[in-house]
Amino acid sequence: MNLSKTYIRVPMYKNSASVQMTLDNDFNVPDTKPDIERLIQEKGTLHIRDMKPAKDKCIIRGELVFGVLYMGDEVSGQLQSIEGTIPFEETVNMDGLQEMDQMSIRWDMEDLRTGMINSRKISVRSIIVLHVAAVRMGEEEVATAMEDGEDLWAQNRTCHLNQRYISQKDQLRVREEAVIPANRPNMMDIIWHQENLENLEMKLQDGGVLIRGQLSVFLLYRDETLENPVNDVELTVPVDGRIDFSDVTQEMIPDIKIQMDHLNLDIRSDKDGEARVVGVEAVLAAEMNIYQEETLKLLQDIYSPKITLIPERKQIRMENLVLKNQSRCPIREKVHLGSEGVRMLQICHTRATVKIDQTERNEEGILVEGVVYLGILYIAADDRKPVNSAKATIPFSYTVEAENMGAGDFYDIVPSLEQLNATMTDNDEIEVKMVISLDASVFKSEDIQIVTQVREEPLDFEKIEAMPGMTGHVIEEGDSIWTLAKKYYASPEDIREVNELSGDELPVGQPILIMKNMEILK
Repeated sequence: MNLSKTYIRVPMYKNSASVQMTLDNDFNVPDTKPDIERLIQEKGTLHIRDMKPAKDKCIIRGELVFGVLYMGDEVSGQLQSIEGTIPFEETVNMDGLQEMDQMSIRWDMEDLRTGMINSRKISVRSIIVLHVAAVRMGEEEVATAMEDGEDLWAQNRTCHLNQRYISQKDQLRVREEAVIPANRPNMMDIIWHQENLENLEMKLQDGGVLIRGQLSVFLLYRDETLENPVNDVELTVPVDGRIDFSDVTQEMIPDIKIQMDHLNLDIRSDKDGEARVVGVEAVLAAEMNIYQEETLKLLQDIYSPKITLIPERKQIRMENLVLKNQSRCPIREKVHLGSEGVRMLQICHTRATVKIDQTERNEEGILVEGVVYLGILYIAADDRKPVNSAKATIPFSYTVEAENMGAGDFYDIVPSLEQLNATMTDNDEIEVKMVISLDASVFKSEDIQIVTQVREEPLDFEKIEAMPGMTGHVIEEGDSIWTLAKKYYASPEDIREVNELSGDELPVGQPILIMKNMEILK
């Protein structure tokens, strides 16, 4: 007997682990920079450069890229900044890991602190948590559904799945120019910058993924006149690009995470030769899982009254994406800055980092609890400290709708900041309005039996001859027309016809008659 077969893609989860690491180093102020009078603000991000799986472990290499904004000494009286990197190599132990496994990683920056050792040296210390997972995309050969034929009956199972079809990493490059507003003076050099990806939208097209949104860039800069101690401006450039995948169609379901991997800014001249243009070159790292909705017909059992057919089965675990949504958590909060007697005149820039502390299932879905870390850069009413900063935290709690989750279902929630607005209500208080986006994916793992082969053996004619030509049977729990036909070497159609059954329902306790197929003995 020739079986029709196909291959199905099956993700095989190997292991996951979370490790905490501390990055700590001291840095000297470059000779071209003035001495430090006080530190104002720090920033930092992690760049993963390499992930190399090996036997029972994964070696991760990367670097912490940091920046420090500071006020120079009384001689210079100028805002300055220092940038640097702390490289790292971390080994994460993961039992069962092999070289060919696919790795994914997320990280949380638990803490970033800078300190002034002396006027020419600073300390940088950061606590990072790495979340690492390993998966292998395998293929399983399965027997597909067979149509009933003469003296051959097949029992089929239909599975409706959202299967992971593509799991891949890629990059999107952004090259744009932005012009500073007319009410801002010409630029001489950029002192400080902070950036944020906003309103990202990922849309599948035939043959690729379209990524749209915007990159917001905040700048502190010195002007050509040097009359102002600092100028600030917020620029926005579009993100509009495409990553090609020949096998992708618009009907598939995207699960795509975008992070900033690299940013370079430079001052350029406009058509009049004035320094009013900022060149923006960014590299965005994309981790993409693409799911395809499929209906699979799988062979569950097969039976013939003329030959013994023994299906060979194998258990596999299928991953099914059952929910993909994006919830928005609005927050409105007044924050007292406690700026140590330094009055705030104007907010320059507010940045925020969202961190989830814990999640818990409840009747409505998934309860998410976390905190938003705020960093506020502002103009102060102090000529000696014209620019100052403050930190604040805002806790949040939100329930992501996810009904009918099973006990074995698992989920992944990725937070991001969608909107942020801060306004002064007093010289030491601001009102913050923001919207947190919670991107939720819920998966169901199901162990199913698949038929891989069907073995043929001769019938046991002695057993068949010993069976009566007509058998009375009282329906028991678990009986079906299929199981009774196999047991008594009858055909499902004959059972239905003799007992005047229109369907497959068999009430427990109902007596039925089963006729042996005498054609077998001829």
